[in-house]
Amino acid sequence: MRRFLRQFSFLSAVALVAGFVYLSAVLSDPVDRVQKDPLVRGTIHPAAALRPDAPFLRYVAVHAGSPTVDDALVQSPVDETQTAADGDFELVADERDGTRFLLLARIETAREELWCETVELPPVRHVEGGWVEQATGRPLAPVRISVDRGTRCG
Repeated sequence: MRRFLRQFSFLSAVALVAGFVYLSAVLSDPVDRVQKDPLVRGTIHPAAALRPDAPFLRYVAVHAGSPTVDDALVQSPVDETQTAADGDFELVADERDGTRFLLLARIETAREELWCETVELPPVRHVEGGWVEQATGRPLAPVRISVDRGTRCG
């Protein structure tokens, strides 16, 4: 009887560990399924009029739909990033976010002034391998956003 109980204890421990490993694998999403395809790549740069106010903090966000600038400032973005000094960015979206998107670029100067620029992206659709323009079926071209003193935000 003792021999049976020892084997039973060992087998139950093995079964418990195996069950935990299996349940963990089933419940967790593998990284490949969670990753989203890049919607848009680009750069954000200060216009010549802002350059004397360097250094800058660069921020860019993508919003679903075609809101106005004021709406974009209060909505939650689909994706956002604060870029490095080179201003390069890559923003992602999911198919559920729709086909219309707006970029909101913001630069904060050393004087703590906030300047914004918005760029409406052309209608897009998601295909196997990424996002493409609806009209042409080609991937979106990189976007270059130049922020000047035209629109104060914040």
